[in-house]
Amino acid sequence: MRSAPTRLAQRVAAAAGVQLLHPVEGNEVFVKFGVERRQQLRAAGLDFYDWGPPQHGEARLVVSWDQPVEDVDALCAALQRL
Repeated sequence: MRSAPTRLAQRVAAAAGVQLLHPVEGNEVFVKFGVERRQQLRAAGLDFYDWGPPQHGEARLVVSWDQPVEDVDALCAALQRL
């Protein structure tokens, strides 16, 4: 049985679609947004970690044990709008 953070991370991965870099096996999601899209998400108020060389536009998204589902919903909606 998967943990709640893993299930939420898998929802984020599904919303990221082709931007997903690696299969989700835990609470982290690795994506390649590109520099411009990464800036757009930050401008929309989303917080995440840069990953890899800055010019690659990759990010690491982390879902925690106490993550409100509403935050994940907002992130998924923002990813689907990209």
